[in-house]
Amino acid sequence: MISVVIPLYNKEKYILETVRKVLDQTYQHFEIIIINDGSKDKGPDIVNEINDPRVKLFNKENGGVSSARNLGIEKSQYDYIAFLDADDEWLPNHLEEINNLITKYKGSADIFVTNFARKYATGIHIDNRKPDELKEGIVKDYFKIVVKKGLIHTSCVCVSKKALKMNLFDERLSRGEDMDLWLRLSKDFGIAYSPVITELYLQEAENNSRVKSDITKSLIYYLDFSKVTSIDEKKYLKNLLHRKYASLLKNIDFANFIKLMIKQGF
Repeated sequence: MISVVIPLYNKEKYILETVRKVLDQTYQHFEIIIINDGSKDKGPDIVNEINDPRVKLFNKENGGVSSARNLGIEKSQYDYIAFLDADDEWLPNHLEEINNLITKYKGSADIFVTNFARKYATGIHIDNRKPDELKEGIVKDYFKIVVKKGLIHTSCVCVSKKALKMNLFDERLSRGEDMDLWLRLSKDFGIAYSPVITELYLQEAENNSRVKSDITKSLIYYLDFSKVTSIDEKKYLKNLLHRKYASLLKNIDFANFIKLMIKQGF
């Protein structure tokens, strides 16, 4: 049995189709936990009209996608939790492929990941990755892989509740909260991967369920290399900073940034 956690914030355009794609899965042993993170549109009303006892809606004040996912984890009943963003799309075989990974590798892994493609208005794009990084099985050298190509996307990962109880999403981060969690989980838990594409990642969707906040704290967090345990992890963090934050530096409050760096001991 798998709990599917979906954060919902102003996604009335997508939520019905997203839930339908879950209900149409070839693997049918699941519950759907939808966390309404203070939506201001009709998304929650649309969910309430879905006539299926497996669909459960919980309401909260807007606190961001991490707080919504963490509440979903808390409300879930089952031992494995799959995450899905309200504007992403599962192919019919997603949960079946996840369940196959759990069945095969649950003795060695607590994180189960399938492949994904990016969906644009102009079509679907599949990343070209090296074949030796794409074979089904337990992922070795996680940081060596992700410094080159993305391995885990939030809507194609399933994690044991045991692992998540020890590592929740960090609600202090305004950006990169998902990558931070995969980083922490990868240090203590095995990852089982399938190259089968089971999810379409929508690139032109509206903003996620994120409260407005200064990105300075997130940047400081990723500049703190004191927690780094390997050269490959350090390379990954540097690459992440370059890809995710370099273009945002113009929005930084540098006076606050310097104060925080001093406080952090840089």
